[in-house]
Amino acid sequence: MTYSAAVSELTNYNKVLRKVDEGGQVILTKNGASKYAVVSIDEWDYTKAMLRFLSDMWAVDDEMRNGGKKYSESELLESLGLPG
Repeated sequence: MTYSAAVSELTNYNKVLRKVDEGGQVILTKNGASKYAVVSIDEWDYTKAMLRFLSDMWAVDDEMRNGGKKYSESELLESLGLPG
């Protein structure tokens, strides 16, 4: 769940962080506009890993579309460090 809080609410940061601990995201606003996001470290690590994975997949797709090497499923999984 996503919660919204004004940056000024950081004076009581424990209350804001409790929302993150409950599995939520907190979007901090300044003058009514979204400015910052606070997420758990687990969610941040997952997001970074997914972006890295998608970036790798797009690079392989682009290479294949432009006449590059075609990969078998097992080669693709191996190149991504995943069990095949």
